[in-house]
Amino acid sequence: MGLFRLSTLVLLVAYLAGTQALYFYLEGSEKKCFIEDLPKETMVIGIYKSEQFSAAQNQWIENEDLKIEITVEELPQGHKIVDTKSKSSGRFTFTSTESGDHAICLSASSNSWFDSSKTVRAYIDTTTARDHKSSKNTNQHGLYIDLVKRVHELNERVEDIQIEQNAQREREKDFRDQSELTNSRVVWWTIAQLVVLGVVCFWQMHYFKNFFMAKKLV
Repeated sequence: MGLFRLSTLVLLVAYLAGTQALYFYLEGSEKKCFIEDLPKETMVIGIYKSEQFSAAQNQWIENEDLKIEITVEELPQGHKIVDTKSKSSGRFTFTSTESGDHAICLSASSNSWFDSSKTVRAYIDTTTARDHKSSKNTNQHGLYIDLVKRVHELNERVEDIQIEQNAQREREKDFRDQSELTNSRVVWWTIAQLVVLGVVCFWQMHYFKNFFMAKKLV
């Protein structure tokens, strides 16, 4: 039992380490996309923030005039499930309708052509959950609430890992069925070729036998 708990803890730590925030840069109206493999009916919560460099302040600051366009497409169908333009920072959510790759794309735009030519530094962090539940006890504080919240988050992570494992098993099952079908077709095609070849050989032997007998060569 202790070994199982230790393995689960290591797996959770590895999973949480893979959800670190991502920084990237956008040049002008450039669009950047990130591929996420999601199981079916999985809720994704994304938090983003964008900044532009201020020469006057010599630092990266948030530009309120900047707009961030967010699109999410299911691949390879190209079906858009998110297509929105919002302020320079915020959050977005969506739920996958099918299992497979999803392209999460971000691009920046501004009412000022001068601002749109500047480099934008963007930050995005996404988490997945089957059932995102908002806390009703927002007035409660302290270490106990933080621990309870952390336990709920770890439970959701475990559920996400189980969903991913189930989705992986479904993909393996589909691949195995397709491989068996292909092998069966190859075997039947080979048998059909051998039958046709045997019929042709028998016909040729019968024809030449009659031909030689007609010419009295046999």
